[in-house]
This record gives sequence, C-alpha cells and structure tokens, in this order.
Amino acid sequence: MFHVVTGGAGSGKSSFSEDTICRYYEECKTDGPTGNLIYIATMIPYGDETMEKIRRHRSMRAKKGFSTLECYTDLEHLTESELFQSDNGKSCVLLECISNLTANEMYEPEGAGKYAAEKILQGIEKLRKVCSCLVVVTNEVCSDSVRSSKEMELYKKALAEINRKMAEDADIVTEVVYGIPVTIKMKESSYMGKEKEFTEKKTLYMVTGGAYQGKRKFAEKLYGNPQWEDGGACPLEAIYTCEGIYHFEKYIRRMLEEGNEFEGLAKNIAQKNPGLIIVTDEIGYGLVPIDAFERRYRELTGRICTEVAAYSCRVDRVVCGVGMPLKGDR
Repeated sequence: MFHVVTGGAGSGKSSFSEDTICRYYEECKTDGPTGNLIYIATMIPYGDETMEKIRRHRSMRAKKGFSTLECYTDLEHLTESELFQSDNGKSCVLLECISNLTANEMYEPEGAGKYAAEKILQGIEKLRKVCSCLVVVTNEVCSDSVRSSKEMELYKKALAEINRKMAEDADIVTEVVYGIPVTIKMKESSYMGKEKEFTEKKTLYMVTGGAYQGKRKFAEKLYGNPQWEDGGACPLEAIYTCEGIYHFEKYIRRMLEEGNEFEGLAKNIAQKNPGLIIVTDEIGYGLVPIDAFERRYRELTGRICTEVAAYSCRVDRVVCGVGMPLKGDR
C-alpha cells in the first residue's frame, strides 16, 4: 500500500496521516506477523520556531507506538536501519515530509543538490520495497501568485516533479482540506478501514476557496442572503451574533495582530452562534513566507479553519464560481 497525502499549511495533513498509518498497521497485524510502526522525520531542528513544530509533532504521535527515525538526506540509505530488519515481517512507515526532505537535499552540504528529485524518488522506491504500507506527506507549494527567485523556482519544480511521480505510482492520493480528506485517486481494493469520526455537534456552514472565486455569491445561492459581517472590519464580537461572516481569514489576522486568545475559538463560535455561515479564503498553499508573523498567521489560519470545518454540517470549496461539497450534502 502506497498512500500520498497532500494539502496546504495547517490543513490537518499530519493528524490524518498518523491516523491512517496507525489504522493500516492495526489491519496488517490482523493478517499475520508485522514489523515496526516507523515515523521518518525530515525536519532539521534549528531555531525556536522549528523546535516548537518538532515538539508539537512529537506530542501528536506520543503513545501511538511509533519508532522514530530522523532522516535529513539520503533516504535510500535509511532503509538499512535495523528497524526495517524485523523477523515479524515488513513494517508500516509514515514519512513526513517531502517538502523538508527536498529542501535538505537541495541546500544542505551533504545533499544531492540538483539531483535532489532523482535521489528522493530512488529512496521512496526503496522504502516501498521494504515496508508493507507507506504513507508519505507532502505539500502543495505551487499555487501562489508571488514571483519567486530563480532558486525557489528550482525548488518548486523539484518538489512538483516528486509529487507527480509519487501520485502516479500511489494506490491512494488524498488532499486534506481543513481536516477533510478528499480522495484524488484510489485504485480498486486499496481502501483499508474507516475514517475517524468527529463526535461533537456540528452547527456551522463553511465555504472556502481561493480569492475572487465567487465564494460569497455561492454561499448566498445555498443559504439565501444572510446578515453579513466583513471579517476584516467588523467588531470582533460580531462573529457571535451575525448570520454570516466573509473574509474569516482577515478576522483571524486581526485577532493575531491584537494578541487575542485563539484556544477554543471554533468551538465557541459553534456553541454561541449555531447556524453561522463562514466564508474564508484558503491561504495555506504556496511557499512558506519568509516573515515570521506571516508564517504564524498562515499556519494558525489553517488550524482554526480545520477546527471550524470539524464543527460544520457542510463545507464547500468554490473554484471559478463552481462549488464542490467536501462535507455534508453532495
């Protein structure tokens, strides 16, 4: 089984991927002896921001039974680890993530440089041979409008080449949109098990997509003409009384700029203003911003919108004015 998981920043890819490989592992054990449950970490620990991300990911996978291997370059060589040499059978592996691994191979002194894509794809092919189930997490970084430097264009091209080849070979390709898994590709007889259920009461309605795609107009077709508030300008407390809010991503930015608390925001909205229609721009695709505030804003928006989607009865994504239900009535 080869499963590729992609999506934007803060979209819930990691949580979905961990749940998925753990489910595969349990199902493999019912079929007979199975090797180890392995997590391959590719992020180099440097600086407070990166260390905080690493701590968060370690906390997420704690008590799930993972054996962790750190691999910053030369993925192919990693398969020689004794963790893959189990007498019980082949292991189940989660590799996170390809975007970090690509940057490492291109820019670290011991990396493959201009041969990064080729080197990584060779490593993935080797991994597939030594494990029973492989889940690989990657990122979509080519959907932004900002002109990149020549160096960054080379990085995007390399990552896109890897993503295309992985998707071509994969049994399943899933895009995670605000915590909602959208199946892009699935070979017959590939699916294993059921998705994890969200048990909280769902009371919100959400419409997302890129800028200028006709999201609010689409929302009005579905839900009539609610009393709208502009998230970029309305009083912050208006979200608990209005019928609809657009530019929710700007509302989050204002809260961040003013130093407000975000813990439980989605749950509070769902409880205090059930039936609220939330329209938001998807800002998590594209390259990671250089500015620290912009990085935090992008990541935080993804995580909050993932929570909002979990509390929503229906979630739609709008592209060129055309809506596609991701959750709820289809």
